[in-house]
Amino acid sequence: MAVAFILIVASALVGAASGFVFRIWALVLIAPVVAIFSAIVLRSYEFGLVAGVTTIATCLAICQLAYLAATYLLHAPDVSAHHEIDGEPGEEREQKIRRQHK
Repeated sequence: MAVAFILIVASALVGAASGFVFRIWALVLIAPVVAIFSAIVLRSYEFGLVAGVTTIATCLAICQLAYLAATYLLHAPDVSAHHEIDGEPGEEREQKIRRQHK
């Protein structure tokens, strides 16, 4: 059981690390690597079919959730509701609106 927990934590670390460094397309390469590595480790520790598949699916889900959490933390300051509430446009907006008040 400790092996499954270590694999899940390692998957979370890989997902978080890739979220801070790579774009979403990196998950296309990372997910099969996580699944294959997890399958090899679980098979060497003689996990059964149901336990192995459940652990691999959990590893993949945790990896992707960690990726999403890392990208959210990385880009959260850019997406703020305060820009919309106070009525002032953010830095990334273009100022091409003419004044209509005379």
